Amino acid sequence: MKKSALKLSFTALSVCLICICSWIALPIGGIPMTLQTFGVALCGFLLGWRGGLSAIAVYLTLGAVGLPVFAGFGGSLVFLFGPTGGFLFGFLCFSFFCGITSRCNSFLFSFLLSFFGLCICHFLGVVWFSCVSGNSLLHSFFLSSLPYLPKDIFSILLARLVWKKIKKRMPNLARE
Repeated sequence: MKKSALKLSFTALSVCLICICSWIALPIGGIPMTLQTFGVALCGFLLGWRGGLSAIAVYLTLGAVGLPVFAGFGGSLVFLFGPTGGFLFGFLCFSFFCGITSRCNSFLFSFLLSFFGLCICHFLGVVWFSCVSGNSLLHSFFLSSLPYLPKDIFSILLARLVWKKIKKRMPNLARE
């Protein structure tokens, strides 16, 4: 009972973190630059792959029912199926791959798997953006992915560092 309450608490806190990170945005072009990828990566590292997927599913559900959890304090199905919807759904893959590495001590392996998850997230986002906007895949990549990749890679590194600090202070952190 105590362990499941702890997992539930960490899941709720992770959803809150992702919401806050989505609200911190720099408006560049049509797609704001947010800290969501940091929140999603940290969520995966903290909760493992199952908990990470659960937290992202809760986050997407909250946004789908209209709560203002997405960038720009947006929320509704319009955001999920709008130009950046592929990135939002891609967070599931990204969190999954970060979560797989949550018990891994190898920094390089962890980074590579997390980066692979980020690449899947960006691939889904670019394809979705291309379909919704009518732009070519290449043009969509230059508009919706390339400018954000350095920040997203840095987000993985920062989330891993923060997770290591939390893990050191809470060695019995409940993960699968």
